[in-house]
Amino acid sequence: MADRGTKERKLVALMVNDLGTDSEPEMVQMEQEVHSLPDEELDRTLASRLDLPYPVDEEVLDRALARVEEPERISQGEIGEFTGAPDMSHEPRPEERPTE
Repeated sequence: MADRGTKERKLVALMVNDLGTDSEPEMVQMEQEVHSLPDEELDRTLASRLDLPYPVDEEVLDRALARVEEPERISQGEIGEFTGAPDMSHEPRPEERPTE
């Protein structure tokens, strides 16, 4: 039986695939919306998105969820860890900057 975290990630993956987005703010917003769903609504939404009758058998849901491919960011658990700050990793550290 899939745990809630897996169900949330898979629903976000379905939403990302539908929208074709890779935008961090949009992904964070989707993740927050999915996280706020009550358990029953999460299951009902997943069943609907996967074209399954509701209430859905847990084994059937698990098999359907296993076929949902997650973008790398989602599967690595990076969603929700976005800071919204610009990526400055390409900038040299202060001690690496040329002095004038």
